[in-house]
Amino acid sequence: MTKCALVLLADGCEETEAVTTIDLLTRAGVAVTIASINEQDKVQCSRGVILQVQKIFSQIKDQPFDVVILPGGLKGAENFRDSPQVIEKLKQTHQQGHIVAAICASPAMVLQHHNLFPTAYMTGYPSTKTAFKLWKDERAYYDQHSKVITSQGPATSIDFALKIIATLCGTEKAKHVAAELVLPKGIDNYSDQ
Repeated sequence: MTKCALVLLADGCEETEAVTTIDLLTRAGVAVTIASINEQDKVQCSRGVILQVQKIFSQIKDQPFDVVILPGGLKGAENFRDSPQVIEKLKQTHQQGHIVAAICASPAMVLQHHNLFPTAYMTGYPSTKTAFKLWKDERAYYDQHSKVITSQGPATSIDFALKIIATLCGTEKAKHVAAELVLPKGIDNYSDQ
């Protein structure tokens, strides 16, 4: 059965983190839905790149997904943090036993701010470390108990996406996608552990 992912976008989100994650998940055969939390079909990212979305979040907020993904970017993370619909979706996803994934500023500004995973080890943008109760100093980390994947920033976007793929589709699928990207041998941060 095909796995499905929801990538939420908001004005000010980090384009590298969004596009890299969308691209790699698509390469892995994951059905990706890109949705704006704004009531618009386009999102202006943190560096001015405009991304077209497939859906408006309010139209699909009750649809279940195997993983809900939040890119970072300071303004984007603030927009996620301040959206009651987004916070409710993250809670529902967790309650349904599915995965929540966040990168860069979003782990601190959204997940920690709302205390969504109080017992989870997480990582995030290094300057946000003090916001975390349980910090994991890794490029991408999957807390299996809480079913939350976090990552540090734009340069860890590939690690983040491969960690999501490994968790959803298995380590072999992540290795296959990594090989297509010509990642150096020995880089194995994408295991499902």
